[in-house]
Parts: sequence; structure tokens; C-alpha cells
Amino acid sequence: MSIQLRPITILFYMMTTVSLAAATPDSVQTEHRSVWQLLDTDTWKNPALHGQAFRTDYTQLALDLHYTDQTEAFVLQKGTGSTLYEMEANTYLHLSNHSTVWGKASYMTGKSRHITWSSVSDYELLEPYILADTMGGNTERERYVFEGGYATRLNRLLLGGEMLFRAEHEYRTTDPRMRAIVTDLTLRAGAAYETNTYHWGAAAEANIYKQTDNVAFYRETGVIPEFQMTGLGAVYVRFSGEVNNLYFNGGGAQLYLNAQPTDGRGLFANITVGEHRYERVAASLNSLPLTKLYREEAKLQTGWRKDGKTHWAVYGDAHYTRRLGDENMVGSSLSNNYPILTTLTMYKNTLIDASMNVVYGQRRHTDWHIALKAGYTENKETYVEPERRQETRRLYGRLGAQHIAAVGHKGVLTCALTATCLRNLDSRLSIPVLNTEVAAVKMLNHNYRYLKADYTVVDAQVRYDHAIGAGRMALFGILGGGVTFCSEGEQEQHLTMTLGISF
Repeated sequence: MSIQLRPITILFYMMTTVSLAAATPDSVQTEHRSVWQLLDTDTWKNPALHGQAFRTDYTQLALDLHYTDQTEAFVLQKGTGSTLYEMEANTYLHLSNHSTVWGKASYMTGKSRHITWSSVSDYELLEPYILADTMGGNTERERYVFEGGYATRLNRLLLGGEMLFRAEHEYRTTDPRMRAIVTDLTLRAGAAYETNTYHWGAAAEANIYKQTDNVAFYRETGVIPEFQMTGLGAVYVRFSGEVNNLYFNGGGAQLYLNAQPTDGRGLFANITVGEHRYERVAASLNSLPLTKLYREEAKLQTGWRKDGKTHWAVYGDAHYTRRLGDENMVGSSLSNNYPILTTLTMYKNTLIDASMNVVYGQRRHTDWHIALKAGYTENKETYVEPERRQETRRLYGRLGAQHIAAVGHKGVLTCALTATCLRNLDSRLSIPVLNTEVAAVKMLNHNYRYLKADYTVVDAQVRYDHAIGAGRMALFGILGGGVTFCSEGEQEQHLTMTLGISF
């Protein structure tokens, strides 16, 4: 334990002493890299207000390595870790005093390790209505992301639009050979009105989602059944086994409402409400709809903030999500057409995450911030017949610090350290063992073991920017990592390395 914490102690020492020999850091770096900007994450989902996010321009090109490894999978469907390589470009530019553009393009490739009980991509989005098997294995991944936005000002009226597109390909080259192709498109349009004291904003978002998914076996002796999962270990028995070609159609809409003080001082609020639906369809059964998942969510962020050379914020976050699952009861086939006799709501899931947050920082000779978060989470899942139930309640706390300081005349050093603790308050798992596949019972017990565990997470990151010539161009490198300690005796380690250029 002491050996693993030694680099963190050294990092903290660097954070507290580097300013003794430092000049004032570059204003572009402090504006675009400061954790204070995380306070506005929900606000910037309104593209009209995103156009007011920064006073300075910034462009970054980078190569990234992301490595994660768990000594044992905390969630079987997510595997034990991944090794991912990414190229990305980000930009934020003012075209004039009234117009702003921003964008992102990235390509990621790599491998996820030891995934079982999931033969789809985007497991967290689609579960429990997934295709799954007991064998699994490693998967290869590719992902393309393109994002772009534009905002303009017409006197006191702010207008903006944004597009976000993701294409992903995940596959396996050994049996069972799963292959999933995802396209995910989001469009946003927003407006805001500026008064003497506030920006009042509203934005709408529309999303279209599709995933095609299939599993093939090249060795006849190695064929195993693919299960159509329906929640907490339940299986749609009739269409499990050889129905291995699916597609998911989905999408939805969200509404954002914003109230932000124009001078950064005063009460602020962000409200988000939305609904999404995802339908699982058996392509090999004449496009027979099997299930539909509904996700409804509401989020409120509100508090008091004060910007300036010394700034602070105290605010609360509350996030409520309800997920409902409908299953189609299907009649006998008539000329390869399956009549839907009735639809039953069989799966229910509610999630609550509420927290209080405090952020304090100063921008003088250096830029530093401390953030404290304390919260409560609750996750309830039920399946109607035969009855199944899983519940967890947790308390969590997070303490983070960031320091940005100039090093000499051309360097800027950014150090960050975060510690998080999660403690289980109450948990429960109830399943009808006699009516559940033996392998599914083992899977549920495994995941539940880690779901109810306590966790301690420590993350650290160091970034160094070195200016080239007399302009704004700079080379930079990032080294980050962390460790998660689980009360079940297992661990997770992650490492991030980045090299890039900014201007």
C-alpha cells in the first residue's frame, strides 16, 4: 500500500511547491484546462451558450494510449479491461466578435479483454435486453467520432447548433464470433437571451441510434446457445439458441433549460429532461420485434457561484432515471410471420444519484482548485414474473485538487489528484434459482458480489506544455493513472499517456 501511494505523495509535493519558482501560467492554458470549467458541463449542452464558453481560441492534436486492467472482472459483461489507442483533434475558434465554431474528430482502435455474457456493443445503454453467451472472449474495437458546433450572437439573442456522430465496430475473430456495428447521431439546437444579469437558455436534442448485431460459429463442434436476455438472469427461452441476428433501433429527445449569471456571480441552474427508446428486433425472424426498453430521465443542477480571481461554488446535483422494459408475447408462425399477441411490462429499474458539491480556487500567480463532492446513489431493479429483485444503496465522497503553474518562460505544468470512496449502505438480491439457468445464477452472484462491495479510488495526472518559438504553438505530454481498491480483495489499474501539439 505504501509503495503504491509514494508516487501520489511526490505528485502532491510537486503541486504545492512548483509555484515557488513559477511565473504566471498562460491564460489560454488556465482557461481551457481548469477544472472550474467542469461546473459548466451541463450548460454547454446548449450550443448557444457553448459559444460563450471561452474568450480564447484553442486547437489540439493528440495521440493517446488508454490501458485498464482488473484482476477479476467487476462486471462480467464489461470484461477485465482494455488497451485502446486514439488519435484526436479538438478546436474552439472565434470567427468574429459574434460567431464561434468548435469541433472534434477522433479515431480509436484497440482491444477489450475477457468479455462474457454480452454479444453486443453499448452494454450499459441496452442492458438488460441483450444477446449473450457463457463463452465470450476478447473483442477488437474501432470507433470514429465527429462533432461540430456553431454559435452566433444577434444583439441580446444567442443562437447555436451542434451535431455529434459516432460510428463503432466491435468484433471477435474466434468463436463465438460476435460482430456489432453502431451508428449514433445526435443533433442539438439552442437559444439564449441575455439580460443585464442573466443568460436564459433553452435547447432541444434529437438522437437516432442503430446497432446491427450477429454471432457466428465457424466450428460446428464448438457451437453454444446465444441467450436472449430479459433482465436479472431471465431468458426469452423461445427465441434463444439459434436466433443470433439482431438489430436495435432507438433514439429519443432531450430538453435543456439554463439560467446563468452573465458576470459569473449569483444563483445558477440547469435542468435536463428526456426520453429514449431502444427496440430489439430479430432480423432472422422477418424483423420480429422482441423487446423495447424505455429510458426516462430528469436532472437538476442548481447552486451559487462566484467567478473572479478568487472563485467558489456551492451547488447540488440530482439525477433520476427510470428504465422500463416491454416484452412482446408472440404467437405461432404463419408463413414466417409471427403475430404479436400482447405486450407486457416485465422489467423496471430506477436510479437515483444526488450530491452536494463545493469548489474553491484562485487565479493569481498560479491557478489552483479544490473540489469536494458528497453523494448518495440508489439502484433498484425488478423483474415481474417470476419475481426477481436487486437493490443497492451507497454513500460516496470525492476530494480533488488541481494546480496549474508556469515553469520558466516556456513551460506550463498541470497536476491533478483525486480520491474517491464508495461505501455500501444496503444491498439485496432475490432470484428464483429453480427457474433460472445455472450459468445465469453464477453470473448474477458474481456481479452482485462486486455491486455491493466498497471501493477506494485514487487518480493522478501530470501534464506539461512547452511553447515552441514566440507564438502560441506548444508540445505537450500527459501521464495519468490510478488504482481502484475493492473490498472483495481485487483491484483495477488504469494508465493514460498522451503526446500532442496545441496552438
